[in-house]
Amino acid sequence: MAIMGGKKKEIAGLFLVEALLALLCLIFPLSTMASATSLVGRPNSNSQQTTLSEGQVLWSVWGSSSADVFAVGGGGTILHYDGSTWSPMTSGTPNALLGIWGSSFSNVFAVGYGGTILHYDGSAWDLMTSGTTDYLWGVWGSSSSDVFAVGYGGIILHYNGSTWSPMTSGTTNLLYGVWGTSSSDVFTVGYRGIILHYNGSAWGLMASSTEENKKGLPLWIFFAIGIGTVIVIVTDIMLGRHLARERT
Repeated sequence: MAIMGGKKKEIAGLFLVEALLALLCLIFPLSTMASATSLVGRPNSNSQQTTLSEGQVLWSVWGSSSADVFAVGGGGTILHYDGSTWSPMTSGTPNALLGIWGSSFSNVFAVGYGGTILHYDGSAWDLMTSGTTDYLWGVWGSSSSDVFAVGYGGIILHYNGSTWSPMTSGTTNLLYGVWGTSSSDVFTVGYRGIILHYNGSAWGLMASSTEENKKGLPLWIFFAIGIGTVIVIVTDIMLGRHLARERT
């Protein structure tokens, strides 16, 4: 019963996030980089408007260059920016897409509802076999043959260049985001303030020292910068405030 109660809370959290982001979309107009990168960001005066159906949400963005940017969102939405114009792409799925990452313009992955994983080879998007129907929220890789996808129920999938395989995460908490510096230095964060680290052989739980995390608030990888030392900033997007900072 306790497990079911936890899952109900996670599902309720998902709907709350969707509702809040949809509300933001109604209040703040969607713009190119600003809204796609961060739904709480402010567009600059040079931003270009892109029109989506009413209430549609863009969840994630990634690009190989300033003239090759992809944004994904509700209803299987995929938009591509060529440096001057955003254009819709055919995704082949009605499922919401929540995360996107690529190693090049011809090797891009998008993940989302129902265990959806799509791959773009530079000409078309194709559905991949994920082996799960659980929601996938985040995707990141160190190379085209070392890609991680995370999501509902603590699921972590790994792609070796040919197939997706499940990994042991050690948690049933929903995982929202994943990012790393190499194949042996990967972080994932999620529900109830959980932070996991992968050292190349196994995932381990990291201490989350903030008082806020003890209240069970979700963590999201908001952005990460690596110059000399790596800075991973983890944020509670539902409350819109900074929660923790890990430095290595």
